[in-house]
Amino acid sequence: MQYNIFTGALLAALVASVSAHTDVTEVQIGGKTYKGFYAASKAECKKDSPAWCTNQGWGHQPVMGDKINHPDIIAHKDATPSSFTAEAPAGSKVTFKWFRTGSCEAKNEVGWDCSHHGSTTTWLAPCDGDCSQVDKTKLSFFKIHESGLIGYPAGTRYAQGNAREQTGKWATDVIFYDNNNAQTVTIPKDIPSGNYVLRTEVMSIHNNGAVANRQFWPQAFNIKVTGGSGSTVPQGIKATEIYKSSDALLTFDMYQHAAGATLQVPGPKVASVASASKRSHARDFA
Repeated sequence: MQYNIFTGALLAALVASVSAHTDVTEVQIGGKTYKGFYAASKAECKKDSPAWCTNQGWGHQPVMGDKINHPDIIAHKDATPSSFTAEAPAGSKVTFKWFRTGSCEAKNEVGWDCSHHGSTTTWLAPCDGDCSQVDKTKLSFFKIHESGLIGYPAGTRYAQGNAREQTGKWATDVIFYDNNNAQTVTIPKDIPSGNYVLRTEVMSIHNNGAVANRQFWPQAFNIKVTGGSGSTVPQGIKATEIYKSSDALLTFDMYQHAAGATLQVPGPKVASVASASKRSHARDFA
């Protein structure tokens, strides 16, 4: 059994080094589609998209687990706000399109790989002014969406072999394999109108071992919420405080764990204003 655990982790690490990378290639906000940011450096940042500029570099690189409390976890490496803001009516849908091509079955994937599994979360933080001028380290994010380990559906690749070795089906599997790389969330109705940073993230725990091996892809966008019916912004948390190295998700052994495991998504609970748009199961993703 130890051999299987080792080789499984080693294989995941090798796959990660060549193909396991993603980012938001486009986002639909307020009925309009905008390009995500993907370039060699921030010098190529566009002025017609709400996507924050980063030094993510070619290859769709992740933020590694040794940076969970570093500013890079806020919106990716060296991220700075866009000068552009997209209008997002309260109660409307936002759809993120993540990068992946090919298929798991044909073993020709580029981008996210079928050996990768993890959670996804989406957040909002008020800018208290112009988001293009905001200090990212002072942003206070409240969670509007989360999904993690969904279960162990019989007859699928997520529940093959010994029960203790089954990977389970995760939120990222729903995004990349059920929904053609798309992820849809709802801007809560009951929040004040105004400027916000919309932060979304996928992560993978396929690399066993130290927390530093975990991989994260945070992305951020400037939005102006209109028509909000609320008067109070939910209590938030700094993005650099979302994760702790002791979080069960970050220390979870995907290749050898208690059969039928359940895991809590790290960070605070979904804000009550967004409880109706919380998605925990595959059927809830539109």
